Amino acid sequence: MESRLFELDPYAGIGYGLYNSIKKEEGSFEDFLLHYDSTKANEGDNSWLTQLIAQDTLSTLSSPEVWEAMNTLGIGGLDFMGSTNFFDSQVFALKMQLFEAFSQRDDYEEMEPILKQLLS
Repeated sequence: MESRLFELDPYAGIGYGLYNSIKKEEGSFEDFLLHYDSTKANEGDNSWLTQLIAQDTLSTLSSPEVWEAMNTLGIGGLDFMGSTNFFDSQVFALKMQLFEAFSQRDDYEEMEPILKQLLS
């Protein structure tokens, strides 16, 4: 079935390769078909891939380990679940890195309110 689709739509083969690079072992051909939009892909619109990356990134960021780290750093109140695209997810990840870097400083307790204000 895969080879027949790739014969009909060469972009599907490329899209499937990109899908597998994101999902790795967790992905399946059926799941790829649910995400992939052949018409848009052939017109140069790969928004299906951007949405897939955003979903994958947000699911990673919402793992229990990340929540525990956020609570440890005192940033559990930041709202990133409203982020709907890859750019928002990347911005949130950079905010997390900044909070982590500042938490290593000796003057973190003094800087924390200012940092939260700047990043809100």
